[in-house]
Amino acid sequence: MIVWGTWGLLRESVNLAMDAVPAGIDPHAVEAYLAGLAGVRAVHDLHIWGMSTTESALTVHLVMPQPPADDRFLCEVGEELREHFEIGHITIQIEHGDADFTCHQEPAHVV
Repeated sequence: MIVWGTWGLLRESVNLAMDAVPAGIDPHAVEAYLAGLAGVRAVHDLHIWGMSTTESALTVHLVMPQPPADDRFLCEVGEELREHFEIGHITIQIEHGDADFTCHQEPAHVV
């Protein structure tokens, strides 16, 4: 009975320890949302993980040749990620996409 009752917590703890994407968050849907934002040319170095059994975090690089002039874009994206994907701790790095200064985390195999 105890094992049955704690199985979900044990599974969540293992996923948390392995920095797995939390259950209920579709990383492909998150990436598609970010890639569809106005002005975003590319998305890379996307990481989503659980900070606890109730909080999730995200880091991502967005390539925007014409980045926003103020923080409204970041605020709105943060709100959408919280509301639609339940990701509360968000860090976004905006890059211009300058070919002379490519991001070393851009290739998909780089973690």
